[in-house]
Formats: sequence, structure tokens, C-alpha cells
Amino acid sequence: MSLTLPQTVLLDLDGTLVDNFVAIHRCANDVMKIMGLPERSFAEVKKSVGGAAKATMTRLVGEANAPTAIRLYLEHFPTVMFEGLEVYPGARELLPALRSRGIKVAVLTNKDHSNSLKLLAHLGMDKDLDGIFGTNLVPWRKPEAAFTHHALSQLKMPAGTACLVGDSPFDIETARNAGLASAHAVTTGSHTAEELLPHRPDTLHPDLPSLAYELWGIQL
Repeated sequence: MSLTLPQTVLLDLDGTLVDNFVAIHRCANDVMKIMGLPERSFAEVKKSVGGAAKATMTRLVGEANAPTAIRLYLEHFPTVMFEGLEVYPGARELLPALRSRGIKVAVLTNKDHSNSLKLLAHLGMDKDLDGIFGTNLVPWRKPEAAFTHHALSQLKMPAGTACLVGDSPFDIETARNAGLASAHAVTTGSHTAEELLPHRPDTLHPDLPSLAYELWGIQL
């Protein structure tokens, strides 16, 4: 067990703190219906998530259909975004537990910034965060280093003592690109341990409670 505490913890949102896959699946298939395309299974949609809505919809409908699908998805998602929404075990408790130890805690996500704010406010989790950084307010997204550096500059914290917790290879790459101290992965989202291990996260955990205890001795 490592008890070395970071100064900043950046957390991915979908698949790490919250399960929003029901709404994502619903929205994607609503778009498919509008466009006259075949619906996709929950597993297919979940597997396609990663890299923001643009990347997800492109994987599902192909390059030719992507511009229309992306526009429709972004327009429709706010109307279904709370459907089936769940908080992963330990997520609510982790945020205040870290902050009580003097650690800055923020969400860094490729989800639209406005939707991220609404989702976290709906769950009452925004009050336990020092920052929420989503896309479309700035020209970057994960895994671009500029996006992470922007978030850290707003938090007034250095990269070298920060870590990132996420559920996808994008998150591990994000931490490496930005020069963060470490990247920690959980298998609660769209990727399995076998899929994450080749990307060499510093640690890999089945859920947030095990991550918190094994890394920082925090019992959730």
C-alpha cells in the first residue's frame, strides 16, 4: 500500500465516477432511428465510448454519417442524460475524503462541459470538487496535454504532483502526455483489465474503494 498523497487528483467522469451508459445508449439509438440506421446493442455502444461523443458516434455510424449523427446526438443528449444515471460505489465518499486531506480534486472529462456541470449538480457532487473541466469551452480534449495543463492552471497546481484516475486508455495517455506523476485505472467503465494493462497504468483496480485504500489508505 502506498500512502504517498498527491497534491491534485484529476478524475474522469463517465465510467469512473458515474455510470451514464444507459443514457448514452438511449441517445445513440434515438439518433439511429431518426437517421434510419439499425439500432445498436448496449454492449456495442458502451464499447464505442471513449474520446467524446464525436468519436463514439463516428465509430457507430461511420465517417460518412458522422457529421449528422454527432449533431443530432449533441442536441438530443441533454433531454435523456439523467436516464439510468448511477454513481459508482465509493465515488461520493472519495471526493470529500481527498479534499479533507488538503488535496485538490477535479473532474477532467471529454463530456460536454455544460452537460458535465448539470450532471454533477444533479447528483450533488459538484460541491465536493475544486473544478469541473469538460469540452467545448476550450479547443482541446483528452488526451491532449494542453487540456490537462489548462485544468491544472485553473487549479493553480503543478503537473508533477498530480495524478489522473480513469477507466480508459485515453486517460492513461492523457496523464503521460501531460507529465503527471501517475495514471491509475479502474475497470468500472468500458475497458477490461486485459484491455487496460497493455497501456501500462501505474496501478489497476476493480473499483474506487480498492483504489482509495490501496493507494492512500482511505477506507470508503
